[in-house]
Formats: sequence, C-alpha cells, structure tokens
Amino acid sequence: MNEKKILNSLRKSIDNAPIDILDRIKEAPREKMDAHDEITRQDMRTPSFKKLMPYASMAAAFLLVFLGWQYQVKLPDSHIYIDVNPSIEIVSNRRDKVINILADNRDGKRIVKDMDYKGKNIYQVTEEILDRMMDENYLSKDHEFLLLSVYNKNQTKAEEQKNSLHKKIHDHLHAKELQPIVLLQKIDNTSTIEEYAKKYGISVSKMTFIRNLIILNPDLQTEDLVDLSIEELVKLSQGMGLELDKIIESKDLDKIQTPLPEPEVEREQDIEETPDDYDHDDDYDHDEFEDDDHEDDDDDEYEIEIISNGKEYEIEIHAYTGKVLDFEVEDDD
Repeated sequence: MNEKKILNSLRKSIDNAPIDILDRIKEAPREKMDAHDEITRQDMRTPSFKKLMPYASMAAAFLLVFLGWQYQVKLPDSHIYIDVNPSIEIVSNRRDKVINILADNRDGKRIVKDMDYKGKNIYQVTEEILDRMMDENYLSKDHEFLLLSVYNKNQTKAEEQKNSLHKKIHDHLHAKELQPIVLLQKIDNTSTIEEYAKKYGISVSKMTFIRNLIILNPDLQTEDLVDLSIEELVKLSQGMGLELDKIIESKDLDKIQTPLPEPEVEREQDIEETPDDYDHDDDYDHDEFEDDDHEDDDDDEYEIEIISNGKEYEIEIHAYTGKVLDFEVEDDD
C-alpha cells in the first residue's frame, strides 16, 4: 500500500467516526487518583540537600561512635610480657581490658591453656597467670625470678602500666609467701627483634634481654642462651660479672648482687713455716713444687656450671678481675 492509499484510508475512518464521540468522552465518569504515580507526577525537582542534612548528621555520628568503640575496645594498645621460663604475652585495649593472650613457647602454652580472659583486665589476668605458674612450680621459693616488659607507643602509659604491674606482682606473690625478684626492662618492638624472637621461639621481651646481655659481653651467642630460663640467665650474668643494672630496672637487684667468692691463695705465714732443712733434702722435687705453685694460681679462678634443656654451660672466671677466661656449651649426655 502506497502513501496515497494510506492517507485516503485515514480520511475515510475519520469521516465515518461518530460525530458525538468527543461529547461522549467528556461525559464519561472518571475515577480520581488518590496519589500521583511516577508517570503522572510532574514535579521533577531533586530533594533538597537541607532536608537530607539531619539524616546525614545522624549517620556520621553513628559512624564516629562505632569507630570510637572499635578504637577503645577492639584494637590492641599494650603488649605485656611475662617471662619466667614460660613466655606469655598479654594484649590489652585502651581500657586495659585483655583482648588476647599469646604463648611464645611450649611452657607458655601449657600455662594459658583454656584460660578465660574475656571481660578481665590486665591485673586480673596477670594474677591468674602467676597462680598457674606456681601450680606448675615455675614460681616457688627456689625459683622467684621473673622478667616483666611493657610495650606501648605511648611511653608514659607504658611506664605507668609497668610500675603498677610491678607492684601488683609483688603484692600477689608476697601474699603467697614468695619473695619475687622482678626484672623490668624497656623494649622497642622493632622488626629485627621480632624476627629473631620468632626464629628462636621466644618472646620479644626475652629476646630483648638476651640481645642486651650480648651487648654487655659480645662473646655470648644467642643460640646458647635462648633455652635458659630467666633465673639461669641472671645467674650466668652474675658469674660473668655483667652489670645488669645497665640493661634492666629493678628494686630487687640488691637481692641478686652477690660478691664474687674469695680465692684461695697461699698465705705468707705458711711459706715462712716451711722447714729450713727441706731445701737440702735429697728427696726434694723442684718440678713438683713448681706444679704446686701453679695449682695455687688456679685458685684465682672459679667455674660456674649450669645444666638446662640437655646442655651444660661451663664458665671460667678470674676471681679478682671478673674476666671471663673460658665459656663452653656442651650437650649433657
């Protein structure tokens, strides 16, 4: 059908349409809409930003409250290290509530096993750890050495926590009739210390202590020290004459600063009492007498032996100067 035929068809349809169709459309009843829909609504303006402001402010306030709660409660703030031989790390939030407990060695894992710390503060958890260590005989009247370290980016808070925990530990153990020797140290949570601590399976705190001992005496080797308890490390330091007060803080240092033993030397009076005719005796052995003199020189030295975890540590120290003459580590067969 061409265009001309289409136009003729439309004209015929219009001519044949009822004349009153327009009037009937006007007279037909109409249902009134209760509300405009998306099609009939003609107001195409976007909502006013001022009307949205209250909702935006409420959302921002809620977000700030949520983030503040996360910051106060969920995020780690302080890391508290308690080392005897078990090495335990307590992680707390800004409210001093414990949010995690980590064990850095096998003994530590036995101590913290099944420990419920939720809702408890650092002081309550510390007391429970001390009690468990006493139950396992890691802390007793014969073993009272403990290393306490606190790390926090805020050094003032770290110092306050360290001092308050120091007092809490003393009070708690005194009530158990123990006289603890608590060593305090400052730690810097560096990546190098963390790497070595992870390598040897010890805490950052103990690794820091060992690092500082090696600074005092470079002859010491890390692998020879990592298996020793804090008590054994202290006794080793004493035997070598290391000045612990240069690397730790403690009001208990006077309990462990013991003087070096007096060497046994030949007294002048003993020499004068030697019989005169002894010099002319045909049985006199000059070499034997020189050997005796040498043995007297050996009395100027003394040895310290420590056996721990299948190893025997032997140290020879000059009694007068405190100089380390020999340091050996052997497997205890």
